[in-house]
Amino acid sequence: MSGVFRWVAVLALAAAIVAFGARPLRAWWFDDVGNLAYARGDLDAARLSFDRGLALEPSWHVLLEDRGRAELDRDPGSALADLLAADCGSPCVAEEGDAQSRLGRPQAAVDDYLAAHAVDRVAAAAERLAALHHFDEAIALEADLTQTLGTGMLVQADLAASYAELGGLNARAAAATPARAKRYGHAAIDAYRRAAALAPFNEGYLLSLGFADLQWGDRRGARAAFERVLDLHPRETDAERGLARLGSAGSAGP
Repeated sequence: MSGVFRWVAVLALAAAIVAFGARPLRAWWFDDVGNLAYARGDLDAARLSFDRGLALEPSWHVLLEDRGRAELDRDPGSALADLLAADCGSPCVAEEGDAQSRLGRPQAAVDDYLAAHAVDRVAAAAERLAALHHFDEAIALEADLTQTLGTGMLVQADLAASYAELGGLNARAAAATPARAKRYGHAAIDAYRRAAALAPFNEGYLLSLGFADLQWGDRRGARAAFERVLDLHPRETDAERGLARLGSAGSAGP
């Protein structure tokens, strides 16, 4: 009898393991299916799978994070709630910044990106807004970053890149809205000038400054920028092209 009892106990234990383990296994399966749907771009199917997984395991952080990511574009408020509940450290905080950006809260987005050490995501969020011609919102987001970064050697490269991005956003806004082109153009010049001051050996920033000055500002400023590029990189094609537009290509050589 003891042998029979032992086998009954083993079978009961196995049944219990199957019963209690079935929910987690099914939840993992729904998470995998949801991620496959997300990778295909089928956000409806992805969210449905994550919902089913969370119905089985409501507190699973990985499911909350994955559902939050799937909700970002369509329902950023719900995405933010899921990501906060997921509490998965820097990845969630960066995605919380994405949600804040989509909710029209640029300063909150910047705060999250900085907390997650994800400064590059500010530019990505601003680019998404600019692609929709929401230039003022994109400019506000990038401008908030320049104010939040502060000063100092440790942030100088990030700050220069942020000012260059801000210049580009203003330049695109100027091209897209002729009635306000002068205001945006002058803002672009100011931003590029700050970027070039922070990174004086960056030819890209100097070229952007030169062409912005050529279009909306001071021709002398444009000449100085192009000539500085040629000091760094003799016969640089874009700088020579800029000087040619100023009528000085003949005297611009090394």
